[in-house]
Formats: sequence, structure tokens, C-alpha cells
Amino acid sequence: MKVYGITGGAGTGKSEVIRMLRDDFNGYVIMADDVARELTMKGNISYRLIVEHFGSEVLAADGEIDRKKLADYVFNDKDALEQLNSMTHPYVREEIMRRIEAAKASGQYAFVALEAALLLECGYENICDEFWYVYTKPEIRRQRMKDTRNYSDEKVDAVMKNQLPDAVFFERCQFVIENNTTLTDVYEQLKKKLVV
Repeated sequence: MKVYGITGGAGTGKSEVIRMLRDDFNGYVIMADDVARELTMKGNISYRLIVEHFGSEVLAADGEIDRKKLADYVFNDKDALEQLNSMTHPYVREEIMRRIEAAKASGQYAFVALEAALLLECGYENICDEFWYVYTKPEIRRQRMKDTRNYSDEKVDAVMKNQLPDAVFFERCQFVIENNTTLTDVYEQLKKKLVV
């Protein structure tokens, strides 16, 4: 069973692609951000490590990690960010591999789709058979972020500036899904790739 790593910047329509892979093509979907969020909830490994290291000042009133406080804490501190990453990334990766094995063992799915914003940066080459990039023209992405997320031009600029350039994805991804027109067009691209 193949494992496809799906990536793409904000406003590319990645979530629509993921929905199609799950609903229309029987893919088992793993969202890396959701796995990370689960592992940083009370009682889980990353939660314990973060609280031990950063202390109770990163907790909200309910005892869960206050993501905003934690983000503020590591924002301008490269060492703190590296510490945080070492408390999350290895465990996220471990859990993702466990879920892939479970999906394969179940025999219920056609493939696994792993969605991760930092797919290339986090070295998922040895987990994924192929990397897929959801590409959308910058002007369309901008408009989507303004329409769907209510982002200002400044916010859109900041988001886009923090992401790798398209050229890097074109070079390192084996399949590019163009999402510049309609979802029907996206569906047809996926169908051509997945249906033999």
C-alpha cells in the first residue's frame, strides 16, 4: 500500500484535496497537525515533556497547553523552538508510522495520504512513497486567504513569506495537483493518477 505525502501552502485548497482522497478514492488520511495536537494534550508524551521543560506558565486555566502562550514563548528564541520541536516531532513521526501500519494491516484502504505542512522540512522521505504538491497561483491563494480566513494583505504577505518557494516543491515533489480552476478539474487529476 502506497503512502502519499500531501503538502501545499495556505490557500492552495489542500483540505479539499484531502477530503476527495478520503471520500472519493478510499484513502486513509493522517493529518500531521492533528497528531501533534493530540500528543500535546493532557496525559500524552509531548504534553508531559513541554510542561516539564517550560513550566506551568504555558498552561491555560483548564490545565491544557495554551498554544498562544507557548508560541509567544518560543517565537523569538531559536533554542526554545528547537527544544519544543524535539519534544514534538519525533513523537508525531512515531505515531504517524504506527497509524500507517494500522491502516495497512486493516486492508480497508487503497492508500495512505499523509498531510503535513512541513513535509519536506521534516524529512518524511523515508515514510512516503511520493510527495504530492497542491499548487495554486499566488494571486488565487491571496484571494482565498482574504475571503475564507479574513486575512489582511499584511497577514497574507507574512504567511506567504514564511513558506518555501514553489520552485522547491516542483523540484522535490513527484506529482503536482493544479488547483487553479475548479474542484472538478482537481478530481479529474486525482482520478487519472489513482484509478488504473
